[in-house]
Amino acid sequence: MSFDVSPIAGFPAAASPVDRTRPSGPNERASFTDAAGAARTAPAIPAEVWDQVDAASRLAQNLHDQGQSVRFDVHKLDGGVVASLVDEDGGLLRPLLLDDVVDIGRLTRKLGQGNS
Repeated sequence: MSFDVSPIAGFPAAASPVDRTRPSGPNERASFTDAAGAARTAPAIPAEVWDQVDAASRLAQNLHDQGQSVRFDVHKLDGGVVASLVDEDGGLLRPLLLDDVVDIGRLTRKLGQGNS
């Protein structure tokens, strides 16, 4: 099993922008039911998370513009997750460390060094 992380068709207009400056009221938050059946309100998403989502989106768009994307696969021997930088045809350009993929800043720096 594998999947590519690439921009959504129509990116960046695929989703409407989120207003992060206005605090959500209790009626605007998603609610869910816990195991005990009590309704709870979903916690607010911290600004740091939005920053990382924005950085990941910019990186995905930059890779797409260069005809590249990140692909995640399940390792055939140990069942762990592996990541690869691939070209637009799915051809392997190089493997990526998961630590680099999770740290968007580090991945951006590493990919920038590799393309120099």
